Amino acid sequence: MEQVMTVLVVGVPDGEQLELLRSGIQRNPHFRVVSHAHDPAVALAHARVLLPDITVMSLPAGLDRLDADPDVLRVFHGVRTLDPPSGVVLRTAAARVPRAVSVLEAEGAVHVVREGDADALMRALRTIGFRRASCDPDEMP
Repeated sequence: MEQVMTVLVVGVPDGEQLELLRSGIQRNPHFRVVSHAHDPAVALAHARVLLPDITVMSLPAGLDRLDADPDVLRVFHGVRTLDPPSGVVLRTAAARVPRAVSVLEAEGAVHVVREGDADALMRALRTIGFRRASCDPDEMP
């Protein structure tokens, strides 16, 4: 992966947690956080303008399905329908990843990680980054 992958962080309020997440992502020189938004409408506006390679979304505590929170679902679908679609890393605070969230996983496109698991987050970012870097949008099937 030679190019820098742009990252949008969603659902983390300003403060220490955001700075830890941002610095953890940018510790790898292949990833750069280009924006963050706690508000879903602002997050979608940023995504439409910046077209991030990857969106890292922190799910609200206790959320066991995306359709249980219309704002989360709207952001998820919004970034996945961009052209090109953003890869998504869903961060869950749950001790175990809820099954309804884990079924959304798609290798190289959507990954679910537990909050605080920096290694899993980096693996997900790299997997999405490798897939995007190897895709040639000019080459039609």
